[in-house]
Amino acid sequence: MNLENKLEQKIEREESPEHLSLRDRLKYGVMNWAIDTSAKTGAYAPLMGAMEAYNGLDIEQILQSRASAALIDVGLARIYTKTADYLGKKFDVDIKDGSPKAWGLDALAMIGTHAPVYAGILAAAGADAKQIGYASLMGAVIGLSTSKPFRKYVLAPWRKFWGYKK
Repeated sequence: MNLENKLEQKIEREESPEHLSLRDRLKYGVMNWAIDTSAKTGAYAPLMGAMEAYNGLDIEQILQSRASAALIDVGLARIYTKTADYLGKKFDVDIKDGSPKAWGLDALAMIGTHAPVYAGILAAAGADAKQIGYASLMGAVIGLSTSKPFRKYVLAPWRKFWGYKK
């Protein structure tokens, strides 16, 4: 049985397929990480960059913050999706459904994993305290309003495109 067939058997679940070899499990994990990271970075860089411009950051600051965010998302994007999945299991909610509870848990995972880091990204990019405050607040609102649509309209199709269904 080849890797693709093995992955398709258990790809519906979050955990790595136990019956795969260590090499195949590593490949599975790396692919999930790359898919989550590229989807998050690609979807949010333009949106957050536009919001930062609105809050008065200059182009150099925006480029620096987006580059920093992309580097940080190497770890944080996967943590967000794993946190959302964990919260869904913990509260017995299908994180993929459209219920207010699912949306709230998904938004909590998005904001909870990104908000603490975002102010530091802005400070490192040279934003002043007022810009950091407004951008952080707007970033939280963006996270609250877009976390669920991101998962449904960006992340799920991106996973499907790469053959990794969740």
